[in-house]
Amino acid sequence: MSYLSSEEEKLSENEIIVVFQPSGKIAKVLAGTNLLEAARKAKINIPAFCGNRGKCGKCKIKILQKELPFTNQEMLTLSPEERSIGIHLACQINVTEDLMVEIIDEEKITTTSFLTYDIAEVYEIDGHLKKHHFKLNKPDINNMIDDSFNIEKHIPELQTDLFIPLPLLQSLSTSLRKNDFDITITTENNHVINIEAGDTSQRLLGIAIDLGTTTIVGSLVEMLTGKIMAVKAITNPQATYGADVISRVNYSNSEPGGLVKLQAIVIEAINEIIEMLCESTDTKFREIYEMSLAGNTIMNHLFLGVNPQFIAEAPYIPAFRKSQKFMAEELGLAMLPRGPVSTLPNISGYVGGDITGFILACDLHKKDKFTLGIDVGTNGEIVFGSKEKLICCSTAAGPAFEGGQISCGMRAMEGALDKYFIDEEQVFFHVIGDVEPKGICGTGLIDIVAEMVRFGIVDETGKIIDPGTFAGPDWLRKRIVHNGTNYDFAIVSEEDLGAKQSLFFKQQDIRELQLAKSAVAAGITILMKELNVEIDAIDEVLIAGAFGSYLNKYNALRIGLIPNIAPEKIKFVGNAASMGAKKFLLSKNARREAEEIINSTKYIELSMRMDFQEIFTEKMFFEQAGL
Repeated sequence: MSYLSSEEEKLSENEIIVVFQPSGKIAKVLAGTNLLEAARKAKINIPAFCGNRGKCGKCKIKILQKELPFTNQEMLTLSPEERSIGIHLACQINVTEDLMVEIIDEEKITTTSFLTYDIAEVYEIDGHLKKHHFKLNKPDINNMIDDSFNIEKHIPELQTDLFIPLPLLQSLSTSLRKNDFDITITTENNHVINIEAGDTSQRLLGIAIDLGTTTIVGSLVEMLTGKIMAVKAITNPQATYGADVISRVNYSNSEPGGLVKLQAIVIEAINEIIEMLCESTDTKFREIYEMSLAGNTIMNHLFLGVNPQFIAEAPYIPAFRKSQKFMAEELGLAMLPRGPVSTLPNISGYVGGDITGFILACDLHKKDKFTLGIDVGTNGEIVFGSKEKLICCSTAAGPAFEGGQISCGMRAMEGALDKYFIDEEQVFFHVIGDVEPKGICGTGLIDIVAEMVRFGIVDETGKIIDPGTFAGPDWLRKRIVHNGTNYDFAIVSEEDLGAKQSLFFKQQDIRELQLAKSAVAAGITILMKELNVEIDAIDEVLIAGAFGSYLNKYNALRIGLIPNIAPEKIKFVGNAASMGAKKFLLSKNARREAEEIINSTKYIELSMRMDFQEIFTEKMFFEQAGL
């Protein structure tokens, strides 16, 4: 059966048509293409956390009008009921014939407040791009000055000869005369990067990119004033190949052309953000002169198409740490072709430019008192110290805080339960988008476990207790349900307002949360030990990122994610990596500081610490009290 109209034709005999419902989007792919790849080609983001291994069970889809055999992994992951109605795992299907597929869960990232929240009110403006508007004297028989020198003599601050790239030099004479010698030149030091007609000296735009493992955020910036004109975000499409960076490293090295593919799709995603920013501000691509990019070390490597293999192997060495700069046309970015594109420098293999941006944004390297900075995500990066000394580490928190490996987990998007509270008579919860809850995201995960601990549904070891021993109200006891092996907790039941079906939180979900929070808590403890600092000496705790922006700090304290510090010392700093990228974009001084940061910040490799496993095990318990 063909799903194309009579007017549409296949490009080759090996091409397969996949129709995605209910949107009706169509992907034309070669036979053998994985269904996740086909979905990505159709601009559909299907959740995928495990790197196509079929273990996370997040990429469920329904095959319509046909029956396909189930793989061994699908037999293990999917229930008999799911298989009976045609539910499959997209990562387990290689398309060999035309298919019609119903999407069960599609990820849609929208620009939310954390993406635009900045602790900076004023940015230092000290950029290295300069615009020069000239109305040049026209050469004549008595003044036979060549065109390039005619420009050069009007830029008195030049330290050396002006360099004009060949493509601009080739059109220079024509351009000058076409515009009656009235032009604006944009320079980077002594290099000309653009020549425009008329006076455009008051408009200089740049883009700051926060290249996250899960989400990519782009900010369009007026570089002469520091004004943020627009902010847009999309899901990082590399997530199709694994929720964490190690999965992507493995994909880049194990699959033919894997590295090229991962680079290509992230460049495509950034171009999509640029297009969105341009459309929302009536801006042309060529009006964007510069880009700065903050990402973790592996994301930086993948963005540049640099092999990250040896970051994932001891002794975890990256190909580069310093800031890298290229022209946009070298990377295929939709902006001024010769516009500079710079990455923020990396501190180590597992603490990258995003944390350099965090330090830069919050001036952690200038603090008089001890400050703890935490960026919690798939990797929990932690910075601790003062202007005297900064140390940092990376903890393998895993994807739990992003909704991965949680039975009903999902990312923070429409349908995700992100806040949860139990009182003496009922439960209260908030769902992103004010719709029926489909699952829980990271902040909801922490709220749920904290409330279960507070009411004694979970003991200090993390075990859901037998309802017969539960000392709380009967209505809450009824939510503890035996599943044949152990107990689940109905975080949402059909009796709750706004819920049409129950959502259950499982024992294994608590274990995943314990592993994630223990990794972060152990990392914090080791950094404190390294500097011989007690909790009382910490002046403030700064929590960054999407997760941190919506985190309930009291619940984070209750489960032991954050040291037992006075709550008023805990502050949320929004998207600090994005803010650091903006500082880097706008200021030469900030760029110098960034390079100093990576050279003065000491990285602690937790796997080499003899005490890490012992501390990690201790932090598995729920011991915080008095909240």
